[in-house]
Amino acid sequence: MPVSSLAALGVLHHHFGRLVLEVTGWSMASAASYGLAAVLQHHAAIREPPEMSMRFGLLAGLVRRPLWLVGSSLDAVGYLLQFLALRRGSLALVEPVLALSLVFALPVGAWLEHRTIRRGELAAAAVVTLGLALFLRAARPGLGHPRATGLEWVVLSATLAAVCVGCYLGARGGSPARAAVLLAAGSGTAFGYVAAVTERTGHLLDRGVLHTLGNWSPYGLLVGGVVAMTFTQSAFHAGALRLSLPTLTVAQPLVAVAIGLGFFGEHISTTGIAPVVEMLSLVLVTGGVFSLGRSPGLVS
Repeated sequence: MPVSSLAALGVLHHHFGRLVLEVTGWSMASAASYGLAAVLQHHAAIREPPEMSMRFGLLAGLVRRPLWLVGSSLDAVGYLLQFLALRRGSLALVEPVLALSLVFALPVGAWLEHRTIRRGELAAAAVVTLGLALFLRAARPGLGHPRATGLEWVVLSATLAAVCVGCYLGARGGSPARAAVLLAAGSGTAFGYVAAVTERTGHLLDRGVLHTLGNWSPYGLLVGGVVAMTFTQSAFHAGALRLSLPTLTVAQPLVAVAIGLGFFGEHISTTGIAPVVEMLSLVLVTGGVFSLGRSPGLVS
C-alpha cells in the first residue's frame, strides 16, 4: 500500500477516534443532567394526588412546583446534550452511556436525604461504570447512520406503541410497586423510540432546517416526547424511585440499541469472545443499576 494511503488511513482513524471520544463526552454529560433531573422530579411528583397518574393534568400540577421545574430544565439540558451526541454517534454508542445517570443521581439523592453515601452504593456505582466500560470496549459501536425505510418506521412505531399501551394497561389497578415498574418500562420504551427519532432528526438537519421541518420526524419527536414524559412522571408518581428509575435506566438503552441494530443497520462486534463479554457487561450494568436503586436516597 502506498505511503500516502497509509497516512490517509492514519488520519481517518485518528479523526474517527476523536469523534467517538467527543460523542462519549456529550453522552456522559447528558447522563449527568438526566440523573439530577430524575431525582428532583421524583421528589416533586410523589407529592401529587394518586388519582392523577397517567393524566396530562399531572404535568399541569407539577409545573407549579419549583423543584420539578428545575428538574425539567435539567431534563432539557440532558436532551440537548443527547441530541448533540446522536447527531454523530450511533444509538449503540450513545444510549448505553446514559445508564450512568443513576450513578450521577446518587450524590443528589444523598444530599436531599442529608446523609453520606455508603460503601455499598459506591461499589454498585463502580460495577455500573465497569460494566459500561467493558461493553463499549468489547462491542466497539461506531457512528450513527439511521437508515430505515418508511415501512420499517411504521412497523417500529406501531410495535413500540403497543408495548407502551400494554405497560399502561398492566399498571392500572395494580399495586404501587407494579405500577412504578410497568410505567417506567413504558417510559424507557418511549424514550428509546425518541432517541431513535432524535438521531434521524439530527441527521436530517445536515440538509437544512426547512428540509427537516418538511419531514415527519420533528413532529413524531414532539408526540413521542410528550408520551415519554407522561409515562416518566407517572412512574415517579406511582412509587419509590428505587423501582422506577432503575427500570427506566435499563429499558431505554436496551430498546434504543435494539432499534439501532434491528432497523438502522448499526453493528457491534460479534467476533471471538466479544459477545460473551458484552452479555457479562450488560449483567453487571443491570445488577449495579438495581443495586443503586435500593439506595436510601432513592427510597422516598
